[in-house]
Order: sequence, then C-alpha cells, then structure tokens
Amino acid sequence: MAEPLLMPENEDGLRFQARSPGFMRRTRLVNGLLGGWSIVVGTASLVEAHLVSRLGLATSIPNLRGCGITAQEVQDLVQEVLAEEGRLPLVLLLDSVASDQGRQLMRTLRRDQNNLQIVLLVQDDRWISTEALAACQAQAIVHVQSFGTGTLIRALQDLRRGQRFQDPRLQERLQEQLQPSTSMELSNREQQTLDGLVRGLTNKQIALENDIAPTTVRDYVSSLCGKLKASNRTQAVGQAMALGLIRQQLKPGTNTASGSGTAQG
Repeated sequence: MAEPLLMPENEDGLRFQARSPGFMRRTRLVNGLLGGWSIVVGTASLVEAHLVSRLGLATSIPNLRGCGITAQEVQDLVQEVLAEEGRLPLVLLLDSVASDQGRQLMRTLRRDQNNLQIVLLVQDDRWISTEALAACQAQAIVHVQSFGTGTLIRALQDLRRGQRFQDPRLQERLQEQLQPSTSMELSNREQQTLDGLVRGLTNKQIALENDIAPTTVRDYVSSLCGKLKASNRTQAVGQAMALGLIRQQLKPGTNTASGSGTAQG
C-alpha cells in the first residue's frame, strides 16, 4: 500500500529537514513529476530568484530554465523555451511577482499560449476571495503554508492528468475570513461610513451627511477595508454583510457601494 503523502500533525516540524525520510520521499516525488517539463519561475524577490537559480545549478536540474523578477522577464523566458524546445514550459508563479499578484501576467501568458500550464504559489492570502479564485488563470493554486504536506505533489499529479487543482487551505482561509469575529469593532464614524457605502454614496455625499471632510471619509473607507480584509469598497460591503455588521435594511433597488474601485472623491 502506498505511503500517505500528508505529514502527521505531530511531525510537522520535520517537514523541511533534509535528512528526514518524509522530506526525501516527497522531494523524489516532486522531482519526478517536474521532470517532464522545462520550468520557468516568477517572483519579485531578488533573494528568491537568486536562490532558485542557485538551486538549479547546485542540483544540476537541466529543466530549470530560469527565474524572472518582472512580468516581462517571465514572458521572455517562456518564449525562449518555446523557441528552443518547441514546447511550453511549466510556469511557477509566486503571487509576489506583481502588485496584482500576477493576475495580469497570467492573463497575458494564457492569451499568447492557451495551453500554457501555470502553478500559482500563494504567499499573502489577503487578496484571496471567491471572485479572485474563480477568475484566476492558473491551473493549480497552492498556498505556500501547504509545502511539505503533499499538497504540491497532488497539484502536479492533477496537472499531469489535465485537471485543475485548488489547495483546500484556500477555501479554509475564505471560511475563516467570513467567520464573525468577536474582536471586530467599528467606531461610530466607521459605522456611519459603512452605512453610506451600503447605500451607494460617494465619499463627498457621506461627508456632507455626517458633516466631516471627504478626506476624512476616505481615511475611514481605508480603515474599513483594512479591518474587513477587503481590497475595495464593494468587497468591504460584502464582507460587512457576511459578518452581520450592516445595521440597516437596504431599500429595494438600492445600488450598494457604487463603483468597484477604491475610495471615491
């Protein structure tokens, strides 16, 4: 019977000890799964890019073609592999590669080469939402906190089968984000601002209604987004609704949080 891929909870500290049997076994599995692809990596971190390239040299991995630290460098590496080998590489993208977590880069790569396979490695999951996951152009999405548990192996196995993969940890994080928090407290001004956002008011309208400056409203919107882990006012309203922070009923036909961008003037 095959050995389980997942680490027992009491052995979690051994996940990355190079001489532990579990780490060596998972490493062999990952290397075997990656062996059929040329690999291109993308990250905004110079340290990570340096270590990835050094790793390729130190371990003599001929299929590791390089690591880009900008979107253009990643695109160039993909085209270089295609021109030299006549086949598409596997792209491993860390969400640090760009301020939009690489979403535009993935759209561009998939537009140019629809069959390109991309694995998105999530380091900062604060941008994760149901909508973001649904729109993601990566065939596999893995949270880096899942490294060493067999999750990456499962992702690569699914890619080999032509299937998509989404790390269960991401859904767990979404559920955690939507759970009511006893520590979630809004100031009176934040609540007034939220009430205005729910009714679709602009910052200027909220300011006039509450006799404060529009710039102050802007700051309260920013504070709300931070507390609710939202990237814009529309997401803030959605999260507030999920957490039961809306203190008034919407009137029929109300356009909630008009404008999907960040703070409006």
